[in-house]
Amino acid sequence: MNVIMFSGQGAQKAGMGKDFYNNFVIAKQTFEEASDALSFDVAALCFEDANNQLALTQFAQPALVTTGIAAYRVLQQEGITAGLLMGLSLGEYTALVAAGVLDFARCVKLVHKRGLLMTELAVQGGMTAVMGLGRDVVEQICEKASYVGHVACANFNTPQQIVISGEKAALDACIPLIKEAKGKAIPLKVSGPFHTKLMQKAADAFVLEMADITPKAATLPIISNVTADVLATDNLAEHLSKHMTGSVLWDYSVVKAKEMGGTKFIELGCGNTLVNFVKKIDDTLETYTIESAAEVK
Repeated sequence: MNVIMFSGQGAQKAGMGKDFYNNFVIAKQTFEEASDALSFDVAALCFEDANNQLALTQFAQPALVTTGIAAYRVLQQEGITAGLLMGLSLGEYTALVAAGVLDFARCVKLVHKRGLLMTELAVQGGMTAVMGLGRDVVEQICEKASYVGHVACANFNTPQQIVISGEKAALDACIPLIKEAKGKAIPLKVSGPFHTKLMQKAADAFVLEMADITPKAATLPIISNVTADVLATDNLAEHLSKHMTGSVLWDYSVVKAKEMGGTKFIELGCGNTLVNFVKKIDDTLETYTIESAAEVK
């Protein structure tokens, strides 16, 4: 069974989606639909990024959703079907559109606003990737460093790659502890302490943005980051609020997808980060990256 995976924020890059746009009418129509909804040129943003706007959360998020849906529509047109859908962090919104839960045009507007809220209402802080240490060790390090500020595990990407998130002083306090435990720390280029309780103000404001949205039943199961289980679409606003403040359980989600019969894990639209995670979680699984017309064929 095919498991289609959608990229999260950080995967964006100039030129993403351009090959789909140039080779498939349905992809071009997808970019045009997003541009109409947002009142700015999403194709120019993704293909050229002349003003370095893809580095900004409010532009990166709709750009990634658009690229992912353009690629997904191409796969559907070419007869490549999905049995399960997944998305890393922001990528779960792309999965919600692919499953018919959210309307595409409304979703790109929603994530544009989400990005603004995440930037405007976030407490100052950041995120750091921790390599080579297990969950228990990283959680203990966060607990030891919490005397100077909040820090917590935000992304469980693989058993040996965990992202911590929090206030700068607390993140700085984690660095020597990570080195002492023989791990490696890599600061990430993000604008806030995402996936922690420090995002609560943004999450509360985001719920209000969901007030006029009535989600539809999913046409395909989605494995949620928040629970590492099949997403229930009732009370979606509350779920997506927790999505901003809770940890991303990616490694557990991949295990769940395999338990449900997933054998081929296909990353769409932008890079190979997710397939690399899958390989480190379970190297028996088949992985594919599709971000061009040639790779579709």
